[in-house]
Amino acid sequence: MMISRLLRWRSIATKTALFIATVVVLRLAFTRAANHSHFLSQNAALIKSYPSVPADIKVRPGAISMMVVGDSLSQGFEGDHTWRYRLWEWFNSQRLAVDFVGPFMGTRPQAVPGTIGEVTIPEPLGLPPTGSAITTGGYAVDIGLDFNPRHFSAAGRAIWNVPELISAMVKRYDPDYLLVLLGYNDLAWHFQTKDGNEVLSTMEEVLMQARAAKPNLKFAIGDVPQRMPIFEDLPNRTDYYNKLLSEAIPRWSTETSPVELVHMRELYRCENDKCPAAFDGLHPSALGEYQIAQAFSRALVRGFTLGATELAVPAYIPPRPSSIPRNLRAVAGLDGINVTWSAVYGAKEYEVQSRLVGEQNWTLWPSIQESRFHTPWVNGKLVEMEYKTTPEISGGHVHHT
Repeated sequence: MMISRLLRWRSIATKTALFIATVVVLRLAFTRAANHSHFLSQNAALIKSYPSVPADIKVRPGAISMMVVGDSLSQGFEGDHTWRYRLWEWFNSQRLAVDFVGPFMGTRPQAVPGTIGEVTIPEPLGLPPTGSAITTGGYAVDIGLDFNPRHFSAAGRAIWNVPELISAMVKRYDPDYLLVLLGYNDLAWHFQTKDGNEVLSTMEEVLMQARAAKPNLKFAIGDVPQRMPIFEDLPNRTDYYNKLLSEAIPRWSTETSPVELVHMRELYRCENDKCPAAFDGLHPSALGEYQIAQAFSRALVRGFTLGATELAVPAYIPPRPSSIPRNLRAVAGLDGINVTWSAVYGAKEYEVQSRLVGEQNWTLWPSIQESRFHTPWVNGKLVEMEYKTTPEISGGHVHHT
């Protein structure tokens, strides 16, 4: 389903006769109800930017405390529900009192010109180092108001920088369980861990450092999912590490500090040829959020008898409707045409297409991270511009079991 809206401007500039049509396509992964203003007013605390130093949340008496340690797969992006929320829903369905703990509350926000990629949130004063991370984004507008979004996950995190941080985090927040989902960034980008053996060794160090802070800590550790192709040898590196991890976990597990493998690779539907679990070939879509939560719920049921039945992925996941970008403007400048529009909450990125008058093919400019686009001038005098915004509606899924 596509929604289109045509906006036109005509302007005279000191360049050549040129007709430009630009289509702004939003790749969205959020749920927006028809009457979304109600949700925005009711859930303001969940969609606003989170502070870098939030007040600590006390664990409810008798509640089980869990800390999610991960990268972007666990942090999520602005407008996401996140798998953490889907797992929290499952806890409630199983009548389990579980509180998430950790130093962060938010998702990864949309790119903001001059900040994202250039400035990171400083380490909170008086808290253990967290490995500077941008965690100020909000969640889906229909998310439960009583959701506790605490976590220790950050986009881009590699496992090699976690051992020096985890002991202080465990001491401060005293979780009963660590839910760990790390390793993709190391395997894909080679950071300071060169292969599966080094990633495994570092994962063991994370475990040991966490146990040093709390000897009876319980662990649910996920293996690494596959993704759409980017590097030829990544699928083999991923499967090799996963094999090592599955063999190591029984050795790591003890009676006082048990460790359970979370079968992400098995349940997260993402392969080289297709990836319905992800919106971009890796990061979870609405379906993927449920599948990751299902994998963790299965590990918690089988390994720790938490809950009676694992999370069931819904047979139908509704599409994530969007809205048309507002305040679309085109302004002639000295070096070209500057197109801007108001950021759409929950948009993962923007796609822009352009073509000259008389041309049949469009030029695609993908993965625009900010709500602006620049088109250079072509020599001449007169410019006529037409802009059209077309949100791409995606995210729904029919799940067959």
